[in-house]
Amino acid sequence: MKTHFIIFFLFVTAFTYSQKNTSVIAEVKSSEVSVKLHQLLDFTNPDTKPKDGNRFIVAEITLENFSAKVVAMGSEYTMSITIKDASGNEYRSGLKGAGIVSSYLIKNTNYKQDQSANKLSYDENFPAKTKAKSLLCGFEIPKDAKIVSFGVKKKNLWSTIK
Repeated sequence: MKTHFIIFFLFVTAFTYSQKNTSVIAEVKSSEVSVKLHQLLDFTNPDTKPKDGNRFIVAEITLENFSAKVVAMGSEYTMSITIKDASGNEYRSGLKGAGIVSSYLIKNTNYKQDQSANKLSYDENFPAKTKAKSLLCGFEIPKDAKIVSFGVKKKNLWSTIK
């Protein structure tokens, strides 16, 4: 019985830690918003395949409005999130990216997406002094692409990925 309890405790601890990942591998800031990239997760999905020679990745991101005013987060930041590879090629998430994230969540039920945070990330009335963290963007990129940069293209904000 003790062994079962210890195994259960270790599983719950590992699961909780993975859901509370606070490490940041890239961050960009404007005068009102911070966009933090926590992780890029590769995944395969036999039901939805990328084009030949490509792969899917999803990005876990925190958006924070640290200003005292409402921000149009969706149009000004979220829809412009972009990654770059070592060759300078840019990849945007867009509508296809939302489908990639959905496919990831269907296949990876251990990741508990905060749907209210995800919805808020696309909102045009993102409240002042508010944070939202979720798997926000999905990308289809070449299998051999090394992602080195993260940013919000519309705002010309870029950060090197650690």
